[in-house]
Amino acid sequence: MRKRQHGFTSLKMVFFVSILVAGVAVVGLMSMRHERNLFAEGAAKAGKMVGSSRVAPVLDAAQTAATGGDTKMRKCVINGKTVISNTDCVDANPTSKDIKIQVTRGVEAPKLPPPPPEENDPHKRMLDKMIEKQSL
Repeated sequence: MRKRQHGFTSLKMVFFVSILVAGVAVVGLMSMRHERNLFAEGAAKAGKMVGSSRVAPVLDAAQTAATGGDTKMRKCVINGKTVISNTDCVDANPTSKDIKIQVTRGVEAPKLPPPPPEENDPHKRMLDKMIEKQSL
């Protein structure tokens, strides 16, 4: 008899996933109704809780270890090649210089609207003639 009830666990999964999706949708609708972003508020509260917990110093240490402690970008020459890095270019290298990262993406000029159609366009005249024939 147990062989025939094999799909019961997948039915439970469908039930719980459906409840989860419906809950997220309800929270989304509630945030739209009250003109608040409940998801962002919840993420801010979770971040604040993590920042004030015992884990915060460990996370800060891991972040500084991952970035090398120094977040400045530097330009230097290593083995005859110019390198831009925040970890490889150290103070001991005499060619190391601090650089400032700038956004070089420019502003696109607005596109001109298409020119108006000419009055002497043969297709337009043909269309006008066909419309006149149909209306008679």
